[in-house]
Amino acid sequence: MSAPNLAQRLGVAALSALVAGAGAWWYLENVREEASTIEFVDDGSEFRAALEARGQSGEEAVSFESPAELGRDFARRLNEDLTHKDLLILFPQLKRKKVNKMPGVHYTLIPDKRWPRKFAEHPEGEFLRRTNSLGIREDESPSETPVDQCVLVMGDSHAEGVCSNSETVANQLEARLRGDQPGKSVEVWNLAISGYGGANYLGTLTAYGHLKPQDVVLVFYGGNDFRDSLGPWRYIYRIRGGPPVSPEFITPLRNDGNHGTAMLGQEIHQALTFLKYPEAGRDAVRLTIACGLELDRQCRERGARFLFVYLPPPSVGQPEHFRAPLEQAMVKIKSEPRGLDICRELADDTLAALEAAGVATLDLRPTFASHPERLYWSTELHLNVRGHALVAERIHTVFYGSTDEPR
Repeated sequence: MSAPNLAQRLGVAALSALVAGAGAWWYLENVREEASTIEFVDDGSEFRAALEARGQSGEEAVSFESPAELGRDFARRLNEDLTHKDLLILFPQLKRKKVNKMPGVHYTLIPDKRWPRKFAEHPEGEFLRRTNSLGIREDESPSETPVDQCVLVMGDSHAEGVCSNSETVANQLEARLRGDQPGKSVEVWNLAISGYGGANYLGTLTAYGHLKPQDVVLVFYGGNDFRDSLGPWRYIYRIRGGPPVSPEFITPLRNDGNHGTAMLGQEIHQALTFLKYPEAGRDAVRLTIACGLELDRQCRERGARFLFVYLPPPSVGQPEHFRAPLEQAMVKIKSEPRGLDICRELADDTLAALEAAGVATLDLRPTFASHPERLYWSTELHLNVRGHALVAERIHTVFYGSTDEPR
């Protein structure tokens, strides 16, 4: 994929339909004993059956001339057109007792809960997962008193944090911004939840616009967020697809303990999908651009700023630490390690298009690649405490480093 041909490739009226099934989703388990913080849940069969039934009835396929048009229509349909039954198909997290339904983002965690979690890799050997009255990963709840500065940080499990609330990107960014403005009231809210993707990100301001943010920051994870956008899009627009990734690729890694499961969910499942269906990668780029453009439009409409942060997966972000085991896993399941590099091209094209449209972006790949310390947990492959701190530092430098508009 090359940037000069991006507009031509992405401007087609119809998108290809190749990825079958919503696939898998992730959540942070909350148990006191040492165990995996994540679980791979395959809901593809139910999704494919529902999509087949949906595709046999209803409206004709809809075409869009531009990603911007797609983003606006997709956001509207996600907010207005889905029944409770649809939501359960698209977001099976709603079937769990640990989440609540939430308009806009579709689900959030149950409020005012504390879950201690033993975790050997953490410097303290454990961390505390706590939610506030909104069901987000914060120790405090919003007050009725207006604040001088409000920032919303959205993302998936990486931004939510396999760590304590105070250690997350959002809270470390908040500490920096408060240090910049002594005497001012500053709140940075961590809206990120495990399992979120583009269909959740688009509803950020529908769900949390009442907090009156000046800035919205999206931490987009390149290891699975591209793929995660496809299921809801196909369902909304009744677009059928081919067969799913074969269980012969997935099962060996699921049976290989916590690390195998983490490799599958954090990188390999997406890599397998786009190796099998290259056209789906192009669809994923178009959808990600649509998401970024629509969030930027919503923010501008409210007088707020938007920043799209690209977080690379471990094999790309720090290949010297994480590439070899992931390549070995791909070889083990008789797949091609080059699939791990597909997200590089997807990220390049996405960032180029957003920048050309005037959207503020931050590509973390150069920063991560040059950093000597590990920035992801070795077993779970999520951002570690140092990784969260570095992301917050870069956002602070790029987005808040001067009074000028962000680059």
